[in-house]
Amino acid sequence: MQLQEAIDKRRTVREFSVRPVRDKVIDKALAAGLKAPCYNHLRQWEFVLVNDPRIRLELTRTEDMSDELNAKTVTLLEGIDPVAREMYLYAMPLQKRMLLTAPGMVCVLYKPMKAVRDAKRIYDLSCHASVWCCIQNILLSFAEDDVDCATFIPQNTQKVREVLGIPNTLEVAAMVAFGYRAEGAKEVEQKPVELETRKHIDRY
Repeated sequence: MQLQEAIDKRRTVREFSVRPVRDKVIDKALAAGLKAPCYNHLRQWEFVLVNDPRIRLELTRTEDMSDELNAKTVTLLEGIDPVAREMYLYAMPLQKRMLLTAPGMVCVLYKPMKAVRDAKRIYDLSCHASVWCCIQNILLSFAEDDVDCATFIPQNTQKVREVLGIPNTLEVAAMVAFGYRAEGAKEVEQKPVELETRKHIDRY
């Protein structure tokens, strides 16, 4: 598969089959992550593969996850772009189940320059940009092998750190659930965007 094919093929999927993902495919994806551009060339990223269902359950308890949408959430989603609204209405009730039932899950960690709240300059956030380049490489590598993913960014990273025994020198970027798409899994519409409407030359 060519790179452009993997880019075109990659989609966020939250409903997975029970088919396991081979270690070889997982290691290839994580190795691809380690080849991403990095602001300081040190690639200070770590990966925690979470297979134990009990630990995954603990992770879901670090967040306020519900299997059903409540009226308050539905109200908050009123008035936003219809494509985004449809995605949230579909995705939010699946977050907990996704993390519990996906064949694989990896927690991606990085070494921050500073805590986000202490950042004074854009440069202080370079580590955040770098780790997301790492995550994108992982997603594309999985796509190349027909493995779909969904990223979840936890709000309570301190609790996630406690559950997984992560040292305070590292921060949690995201949890990535991955696996083969379940038969009949919904593919939420993506908003079509023409390049010419977003491309600017010399000035905005």
